[in-house]
Amino acid sequence: MEKYQIITSIEDMGPYVSKLILHMPYEVQCAEISEQSFNVYVERRDKQTDEVIVSKSFVTGEESISKGYQKPLAVYPCDALGNRKTVSNLTAVELPEEALGRRIEGDVLQNRFINNAYRVTLLHTLGREPEKSGLVFDECIGEICPQLEGWKQEEPQEEGALKFGYFEPEEVSGPIPLVVWLHGAGEGGLDPKIAYGSNKTSNISSPAFQKYFGGKAWVLVPQCPTVWMDDGVEKLGKSNQSIYVKPVKECIDNFIRQRDSLVDRSRIYVGGLSNGGFMTMRMLFDYPDFFAAAIPVCEVFYSQNITDEMLESIKHIPIWFAHAKPDELVPPRETSLPTYHRLKAAGAENVHFTYYLYMQDLTGRYKDAFGQPVRMFNHAVWVHVFNDECHTELDGSAVLSGGEPVSIWEWLGTCKK
Repeated sequence: MEKYQIITSIEDMGPYVSKLILHMPYEVQCAEISEQSFNVYVERRDKQTDEVIVSKSFVTGEESISKGYQKPLAVYPCDALGNRKTVSNLTAVELPEEALGRRIEGDVLQNRFINNAYRVTLLHTLGREPEKSGLVFDECIGEICPQLEGWKQEEPQEEGALKFGYFEPEEVSGPIPLVVWLHGAGEGGLDPKIAYGSNKTSNISSPAFQKYFGGKAWVLVPQCPTVWMDDGVEKLGKSNQSIYVKPVKECIDNFIRQRDSLVDRSRIYVGGLSNGGFMTMRMLFDYPDFFAAAIPVCEVFYSQNITDEMLESIKHIPIWFAHAKPDELVPPRETSLPTYHRLKAAGAENVHFTYYLYMQDLTGRYKDAFGQPVRMFNHAVWVHVFNDECHTELDGSAVLSGGEPVSIWEWLGTCKK
């Protein structure tokens, strides 16, 4: 029984196994191995029951058993982090981003991490030495996810206290900004890692994003046990109320209190996607003098239940909405769009709205059978937000800050109370 490690990469539609690191019993040279050297079989198993998962397509409803073979993209000797070497007793097996390698299972209301159980078989001898053959790697000894470096999580024991994940920058010596991110309905539950590690929330901790906040910023991701829209009667109603308002604020306040002089209270930001977009708006209305700016993404806060007085209370807050016109789950004409127009009519000056006619890949990585950018779930506007690809006003013109075009995260970093 030989050992392997998993390297997970968090992509636009979630975390996938991008690479396996095989712990070879002897050194291997680059010329000795190739993509044809290994047979890679995987079963996606439930962590609790250890049963092979039966996946159901959100689009078609079709069911499929989550097991099968993956074809390696590349094979080479590597170091402990999977970086290419000429000779090593570790071997990297790069894998495609496909369903069998997906690290989570669930739907828009609930997700969970699963076990990707691999069996990797060496198909030939190495260096014409018969003893260097017949290897089977089927014992996983851990996971590496470079994007989650610096992330931690806490599970407070106090009754009603929310679990949370957070990013801690290195060598914080003075007050720096705090970004509070509120997850969608599918990231709630009892595993804080789902809230920050099942989509590209971790991009906020990347150097490309951190530079917008002066090089360093805390990121706090509270986790909701049910859904943020839970008002105590309905979990997904239109009341615009939530039983989690005070627990979220207490989570934020406690986080700041424990870091006292290390949080810049003039630069506390809040954002969230879908159900978290709802909670973003709820927090603004309940604490209109607390946050420096906000990013509500495909938010589910119904404008019909927002009074003019409520809008007056938040019109001073910089807000950047993002939504897609054909959103399958949250109709923008009932939520973000009228709220934006009403804020502008009330005199809000630093309020913006990026509106997509449809959702498609903007990175160039994902193409359909005709070589065109792949179309995606129209609710998933957070994909563009996490990739910092929001730049435009509702009329299609560039959002400007200081007379220069800015992206959504660049803009956020300029906002200050």
